[in-house]
Amino acid sequence: MNETRITVHGNVVTDPVQRTGRTGSIYTTFRVAHTPYRRGADGRYYDGETSFYSVITFSALAANAAVALRKGQPIVAEGNLTVKQYVGSDGQLRTTAEIDADHVGHDLSWGRASFERVSRAAALGHDRTADPDVQATVRAIAEGAAPPAETRPAHVDADGVVGDDYEPHLDEVDDLGGAHQHDDEVEPRRSELGDPETDDYEVVPPLSA
Repeated sequence: MNETRITVHGNVVTDPVQRTGRTGSIYTTFRVAHTPYRRGADGRYYDGETSFYSVITFSALAANAAVALRKGQPIVAEGNLTVKQYVGSDGQLRTTAEIDADHVGHDLSWGRASFERVSRAAALGHDRTADPDVQATVRAIAEGAAPPAETRPAHVDADGVVGDDYEPHLDEVDDLGGAHQHDDEVEPRRSELGDPETDDYEVVPPLSA
């Protein structure tokens, strides 16, 4: 089947909205207004009649468009053009032009934009390792450095060893099995909890069913 390809440059007139289809795939829609201008006989330029297009994007393009585009920004969109008719809420027959876009980007004739490369999995939210904190930790490990300081408590060194002078907070004592202490009771020290590696203990046979 023959398809009509179209390239439109114009302004985004509605904020992109990302949705999830019945199959679980995501898509993003927004409207674009295109106003051509022509040079008149007097040498001056005049605006022509504005045309509106509904743009729909899918998959990674949809995820990136939802994040990168905003209402009022100039863009260029390329894709397949379809003209459809529908009955409006007022009962009148209306016509709409839709672009199933393959490519969307900012129109740099009107401003500047920055580019951030992301994988398709990251754009769709399928890449758990794309988290910036995870990436920073992985880079630190690859360079032979310790992970960022905030990833471990201050009393634990880079090798995971707890300092000898560390005394746990009351809540940590409770987590280790100690009885909850009231305000007027003395908080138990770590040494009073015993050492499971050196203390004697008795092996209790399992209870019969």
